Amino acid sequence: MFDLHSNHFFTSNKQFPPGLIPPPVTSPIGVSATTRRSPPARRRPAGRRCPPRSLARPSLPATACPPDREPPLPPARQAAARVSPPDPAMFQLGSAPGKGFWARHRWKMLLSLGVAGAGYAAYRFYDAHHKQLVRVEQRAQEERAADEIIKNQLQAHFEKVQRIADTTTLPFAMHYLRSRVMEELDISHLTERLLQGKGELTPEEKYETWEKIKILSFTRTVSSMWAMTLLSLYVRVQVTILGRHLYLDFARGTDGAQLQAESDAFSANGHKDFLGTADYLATYGITALIRQMQHAATEILKEKQLKDPMSMEQVLQTMLKISEQFMSLCEGNSWINFLVPENANRYAQLMAVSSSGFDDSSLLMDAGKLDQLMTETRIVLASDDFRNIMDMSLRKVADLVTEDLGAQVGTALPPSGLPLAKLLARVAQLSSTLLEEPSKNKHIQTIRSMPEVGLFYTFLYANMPPQT
Repeated sequence: MFDLHSNHFFTSNKQFPPGLIPPPVTSPIGVSATTRRSPPARRRPAGRRCPPRSLARPSLPATACPPDREPPLPPARQAAARVSPPDPAMFQLGSAPGKGFWARHRWKMLLSLGVAGAGYAAYRFYDAHHKQLVRVEQRAQEERAADEIIKNQLQAHFEKVQRIADTTTLPFAMHYLRSRVMEELDISHLTERLLQGKGELTPEEKYETWEKIKILSFTRTVSSMWAMTLLSLYVRVQVTILGRHLYLDFARGTDGAQLQAESDAFSANGHKDFLGTADYLATYGITALIRQMQHAATEILKEKQLKDPMSMEQVLQTMLKISEQFMSLCEGNSWINFLVPENANRYAQLMAVSSSGFDDSSLLMDAGKLDQLMTETRIVLASDDFRNIMDMSLRKVADLVTEDLGAQVGTALPPSGLPLAKLLARVAQLSSTLLEEPSKNKHIQTIRSMPEVGLFYTFLYANMPPQT
């Protein structure tokens, strides 16, 4: 018998002793009748209600709705329920997990992208800058190589000009100058007159002859000393100015081939002609120079008597005073006219006439360029710095000349000196050594080796104000 109120099945005919618990009886649905409890009642959805417990039958199938559960779905609906439809959010861009990751790491990603972009931009900039530097360096190397070639050509041309000046210009000018000085200041006829007319000449005539010998002897030596010194310095100025012109033309960026062509053209028509002006002193200037030097010697020697003794130091001071008196007689810088033509066009015309014997315009030099070079030469010669090295050179040459004179006299010279009349012949002979050719002329070599002279020409070549 099944008791609906106690949920136990028991037989009313069988009795159990007191204190014994009857064995559990399995309910038809497989749940112990003694231990099974009803779960707490819950509300079921409207429209779906199981039949009340009072109507439940013991023989209900397993698929029947238990008293405390919802009725199971049919198998077809259960299979359909197992395959859940896709979430629409899966088909949307920036799903919920992605949005969360982006929100958490957005600034880090932006910063990383910014750093990467900046690094790439810096690399591109560095690469472009490096390539540009390489191109600039290659171009600079090519320009340096081209400049080196042009400089070598200029150096070769400058050395050629220097060689022409040392081997041709100056030797020829010195040779011509020597012949002109010996011709203008020849005292051999005076000495012969004294020797041949001992008994024929009156005392007054003898005195006048000795006075002429005295004046001409010092005039000859000091003129030779001054002309040799100035000619040596002047030719060096010419060569330096030519070299500076070549360098300035190169520094202006003139094309190498064009510069070489212009240089060769002017070399044929101008360089040699400009160097040829070194002959102007011996050709046109020596006569005026000797005349003015003779006036200076007369002024200084007028108080020197032939019987007065003179030491080597007195001879040196006498020559220096004559040189100073000569320069003082030249108003301003008129002594430059002894060396440099005043008018380049006129000088070019004179050279053309002297070369061919008639006025041929085809033989005229490049007068414009020649005038420019002569103007620059005059400016250099008129500078105080050139005057300083000229004075130092003249003093050095005068010292050497006095030493040579002392060597000629030897030990016969007393402390007080020799009478002036006995020194005149030796003084006149000093001009021969002063006007020797440059390769044998120790005075020219001494002038070239002076540090002040070398420094002057260094500044002159660099087109800077020379300082001594």
